[in-house]
Amino acid sequence: MYHYEKTTIQDQTLACTIAQNVFMVGNMMRAVAKPILVQRLIDDFSQRRPMRTTSLITTIFGDVVSQHGNTIWLGSLVKAMAQLDINERLVRTSVFRLVKEGWLESERVGRRSFYRFTPYGSNEYQRAARRIYALNDHHWQGQWKLLVPQDIPDSQREQFRRSLHWQGYRAIAAGTYAMPWDEQHTLGQALEELEATDKVLVFDACSSALGSKQLVKKLVAQCWQLEEVAEHYQEFLARYQPLRKWVVRKQTLEPEIAFIVRTLLIHDYRRILLQDTPLPDELLPVAWPGAAAHTLTAQIYKAVAQASNSYIVKQLEPGDGPMPSADASFWNRFGRIN
Repeated sequence: MYHYEKTTIQDQTLACTIAQNVFMVGNMMRAVAKPILVQRLIDDFSQRRPMRTTSLITTIFGDVVSQHGNTIWLGSLVKAMAQLDINERLVRTSVFRLVKEGWLESERVGRRSFYRFTPYGSNEYQRAARRIYALNDHHWQGQWKLLVPQDIPDSQREQFRRSLHWQGYRAIAAGTYAMPWDEQHTLGQALEELEATDKVLVFDACSSALGSKQLVKKLVAQCWQLEEVAEHYQEFLARYQPLRKWVVRKQTLEPEIAFIVRTLLIHDYRRILLQDTPLPDELLPVAWPGAAAHTLTAQIYKAVAQASNSYIVKQLEPGDGPMPSADASFWNRFGRIN
């Protein structure tokens, strides 16, 4: 009897070892199966310090979850992030932070937790989405929007500054923010959410023929940090131009690979737009790389859209079955996705 029990324990230990090895080999095989260009994108993200996993999860909620019913099971989010070589512990920690910061809200049903954007998180991302997926074909008429905060509480100043920054406003003088467009709706919505409608002076202005165009361009270059932003665009183009050629050559794309490409593409592009503003051509340097980056993003996104959606609806769960099909608004991104 003793010999039988000892053998059983040894067998169990051996079985566990074999299972662990099979699991490790399986992971290695999945990693090897990823095309070199795609694995390089994943490695590049993993090596960034800080890695900004919370920002990547925000991208997934905005680019994916918001288009497929607005809710995702935590286990599915963990599964999706595993495609990007991000472990469960880091996903859970990042989600907790996003809940604490007011971006996400949770609902627990039995032993499962489900997450969605809060109204604040959804509105903040949608303001960014208007720039990410839009076709910038409108002409500037020389309008400026000027903001002069009067009584913003200390506890709200960072959130206020960050919200303005994401919308494209920059401080052009002490206590004065400006943006060379007339985004009335977006600004009004943000001020209402921050309960700052009665705490900020808002002025409409326009460029004057009496002013120096060169001085205006110099101010914009300094306040909007165009040289630094241009470097980010150049890095983005260098990273994704080889991928565009590869995607165009591919007749079919594996759903998991398409999902990875789409997620990292939009994440990296969104991160640049958080630092950039859709400035008029009249205020930008010659051959501004932002236009090329937008075209590149649209081309790759359209190429991977169908296959990535296949992964989303078949592999991820909102909690009560498979993910629903993408909303109609998804197919209108970047003009139109075929």
